[in-house]
Amino acid sequence: MSGQLQVQVEPDQSERRRHTRYRLTEPIVITREDGQSARAITSEISISGLSAVTALGLAVGEKVRLSPIVGASVTAIVRRAAGTIYGFEFIDPPDKVVRDIHVLCRGLFPFRGVKEYSS
Repeated sequence: MSGQLQVQVEPDQSERRRHTRYRLTEPIVITREDGQSARAITSEISISGLSAVTALGLAVGEKVRLSPIVGASVTAIVRRAAGTIYGFEFIDPPDKVVRDIHVLCRGLFPFRGVKEYSS
């Protein structure tokens, strides 16, 4: 596959989004279940998940901890992988985290996808 980016997606995941995504560039730490961790930078967030760039090789379907997410540590599952960019879905985030993400997103710009960066 010379020069092509391979995208891995969790089976049965549609392209439709349940919640609006917002641009957010913040440092976080991703921690695997075995305790291995690495730094990452978010690119967008919604109340159901976020995308981040990291050098840590992750597998679609892998469960991780993300922190800090609005000051908390949140369990998530890797839903998408494209090179070093990963999409995470939060797993049962506490109500306070969901409320805090709502408040945070009120002050952010909507994320329109990677096309907004090419113009």
